[in-house]
Parts: sequence; structure tokens; C-alpha cells
Amino acid sequence: MKLLFLIDNLQFFRDVFRSSVLPRLFADPDTEVVIASTYSAEAIDQEFKHPRLRAHPLKLPPANWRAALAYSVAKDIYVLERPDSSFAQKRFVEAEQHERRSLAVRMALGRLLRVLGFTSRALMRGVEGIGVEADFDALLQRERPDLVVFSTMLPGVGPWLKAARRQRIPTVLSVASWDNPTSKGPLLVPPDHVLAWSEEMKRELRHFHWLPAERIATVGVLYFESYFAAKDLPDRAAFCAGLGINPACRILHYATGDSALIRCNQEFIRVLQRIIASGQLGEPCHLLVRVSPKDLFHLYKEFEGMPHVTVQYPAGSGTLYGAHKWLPAAGEERERATTVKHSDVILSVSSSMMLDACCCDVPVINLAYDAGMKVPQWESVDRFFAYAHCQPALAANATWVVKSDPELVDALRLTLRDRLAKRAERRKLLERLVGFTDGGTNERWVAALRRLAAAPTPPSS
Repeated sequence: MKLLFLIDNLQFFRDVFRSSVLPRLFADPDTEVVIASTYSAEAIDQEFKHPRLRAHPLKLPPANWRAALAYSVAKDIYVLERPDSSFAQKRFVEAEQHERRSLAVRMALGRLLRVLGFTSRALMRGVEGIGVEADFDALLQRERPDLVVFSTMLPGVGPWLKAARRQRIPTVLSVASWDNPTSKGPLLVPPDHVLAWSEEMKRELRHFHWLPAERIATVGVLYFESYFAAKDLPDRAAFCAGLGINPACRILHYATGDSALIRCNQEFIRVLQRIIASGQLGEPCHLLVRVSPKDLFHLYKEFEGMPHVTVQYPAGSGTLYGAHKWLPAAGEERERATTVKHSDVILSVSSSMMLDACCCDVPVINLAYDAGMKVPQWESVDRFFAYAHCQPALAANATWVVKSDPELVDALRLTLRDRLAKRAERRKLLERLVGFTDGGTNERWVAALRRLAAAPTPPSS
């Protein structure tokens, strides 16, 4: 079996190199792996070396105006086909933000095209042969892998997948994040197979992308295996000592998000620090601010050394802000898992950190207001809670969704007093969105690839 992993984003980099996937694959002496990646050869070499692993640079494909035009029109039709998607909701929010009155015109044109029989999928099929990335096409001809495995549902991956489709090499999508099926819009090249997190994600892929159920396997989340399979994480005393936190304090963990989208990140830190300093919570507490790699680190320098506050930056180099590359340090996953495990409550606006917390059975408070800031509706964090991908989480009632400072104080008091509150709801949310919590996702993921590599090439989707 020969596999080609197309690694162009952080999540798949982690899934491939920071898991037991590669050792399990190479346990079979007949398995070869080709890595085609936008990450440097040096970065890959530092992660994993094996005589049956080869790395090739992945060049960003040049723009093709015909393919870009077709995708632009397909997006408009898709919004009308799936108005309940997070993708459609975001487009209308962005149109309001930028006063794009042209969206109404585009929607009118989209409705006309639908009447004439056009679909987003048909438009994408019509340009599958246009804009193939030549270097990747040549790589496939040389290597002839049994499968091309990728993880992004964004359009940038299209020119590479078009090369695989042209050469009739089956493609496998390993979904990167919980919101991807609802938020990424039409697929330039539908995958031949999908490795999904859960039955809920499988339902979303069928509904939002018309993918056949028989081509979707549910395997769990590789990224969360550090929680379910962790055996030797540092204890609380060692964790607190490393950060200079009094172990007698309860740890309130605020997980930031991209400050280009969440304007109130820094204001929430001030709110939480004031609550702790005032003694309203009735017991000693400490605020641990975990900065997202998607965020701007310099925005948090002012909080370093503030009473009752510790700022933790993710270990790594570079940044993801503005779509730049961030390379996590070797111990970053362990640090993240330890931080989540030893938090008494995790607070965030709306992010997948909610699922990280549930994996460790830590109470979660979602901040559904703007911390007293006056912002336009299209910048209010309240918009996140209307998106389609958030609805299963809200329906599970597994978190406290607060909309004011007094509600926040009440939720903090409750969670600190009773860590087991909403435990059953957290477990149900994991079952629905994550699927498997048994620590066996690496094994299922590899087994699925072996099965697909041995199967006949499916007809085009």
C-alpha cells in the first residue's frame, strides 16, 4: 500500500505527525508513505524519519480565472441550496458588515440559474479539468499512490485534488474540525471517501454536501486522543509550579480566539480579573489565559504580571494569524492536554475548546456577550451562537451560556461549587459530536485507510 498525505494545514500536520498513525502504518512492511506538504522538509524531518517515508514540497497553485469564476457562482447557488449552513449565514453577516448590496443581485442571479437547472455541484464538475496543479500532477504520475489523503474543505486544495481525479486516484477526506461540514461551502472536488468524527458529522456531510452514506466512515478525532489515551500527564502540583500558580487557587481557564473575529478577547480578561480580585467567587481563584495560535500574541503582553492572571502562549514558532504557518513545538499537545485537565472551569466565546473541555469532563462557560463593549451586530460574539455548527452543542445544554457579568458570576460560582454539574450533558455532547472516546481512533483511522486502499476505485462523485 502506498499513501500520499496532502498536508497544507496545522490540523492535519498534527494528526499525521503527533499521533501513532505513522508507526501503525509502517508496522506493515509493504506500506509506503509520501508526504506532499506546504511545511518545510526540515520541519517534516524533525517530526518523523523512516526509510519508507518520502517528503515533497507542495507548491501553492496559481490562480485560474475560469475556475475562480465558476466557484464564485457556485457559492451563490450553494447559499440558496443550503441556506441553513454556517457558510450561508456567514456570507450574509459579511455582506452586512461591508455593506455589500451586490449580494442581493448575486442571489437573484443564483435563483435564475437554479430555475435553469444549474447546481453548485454541476458547476464544479464542469471545471474539474481546469486549473490542475502541474507539479503535483507530475508527482502523482511518478508515485502512483493508492490513496490521496487530505483534510481541508477549503477551495485552495482543489487544484491538487483535480490532479488526483484526473488520474483516477481515490481521495480521502479526513475532516479537520467540527464546523467544517457546515461552514466551508461547496466542494471543488468531492472526495471519494470521508473519515468523519461521528454520526452527527456524517449526517452533516450528507445534508450539506450530498455525499453518499456508504462512503463515510466514522472513526473519531485523532486530535483528541491526547486526552483519552493520556496516562502520564504532570499532576496539578507540578503544573501549577511550572506556571507560578498557587495550587490552592481554583483555575479559571480563558481560551482566546482570533482577535480579528472576537473583538472582546482582552476585555473579557479584564472582566474576569476584576471578578476574581473582588472576592465575589468566595474562594481564591486564578485566571489562566491560554492564547490561541490563531491570535496575536502581543495583544496579551499587558496582562503578564497582572495580579491573579497568568498568560500561557502555545509552545511553537510562527503564528496562524492571517493564515500564516505556525509550527507547534514537540511538547505542545502534552502542554495543552495538561492545561485542560487541571482547569477547574474553561471559558470561551465559541470554539472547539468546548469539546476539549468535555473530553476532560471540565465544566464550560460560553461567553455570549461583548463584555460591555459597544460593537456593531456583525462584530458581536452573539453571531457565533446562531451558526448551524453550534446548534447541536447548544441543544445538548452541556455548557453555561451567559450574556452578562452577573450571569457570568453566577455560572462561575455554580461550576466551582459543583464540578459534576452537567456531567451527563457533557457526555452526551461528546457522543454526538466526537463519537468515540475510547482512545482507539488511531487504530480505526489506519484500519479505514487499509480497507479503502484495497477497495476498487469508486466512480466519480
